[in-house]
Amino acid sequence: MAFKVTISVLSESQEGDIGDDWKFDLSAKVFNEGLKGEGRIKVKKHNLPAGVVQDPPGPPEPLELPGGDADGEILVRLSLTATEVDLFQNDSGTVETDLKCPCPTEEDRITAHQTEMSVGVRESPGFLNQVAVFTLKLRIVIERI
Repeated sequence: MAFKVTISVLSESQEGDIGDDWKFDLSAKVFNEGLKGEGRIKVKKHNLPAGVVQDPPGPPEPLELPGGDADGEILVRLSLTATEVDLFQNDSGTVETDLKCPCPTEEDRITAHQTEMSVGVRESPGFLNQVAVFTLKLRIVIERI
């Protein structure tokens, strides 16, 4: 039986002192006995003050990817690049993570997993030693189709 993987961005936040203008790019690859699907969620420049948890603008459409046919586990590889947008030089940070998600059983038909991804972003020039941490909260749903 085939599976579908849906990745949704639930919220975003940032803690730090480097600025309030942010954008992010979240890419995903789904593996189940090989690469089955890949996609990307990009959110353009928007205001995100420090200490605020909010929905990203849009909000972005969930990413629906094929999950293959094999039972067991599906590996979801996520890569997040967060960028604090400046007038002269943008500041970026990137983080990658692998999530092993169990496939739903015949009876359950669907499983949901929540996770957070956080990435540090350092203000340039580096001698100022100003850093922010950008965080996305994500939901990953695996469904039998």
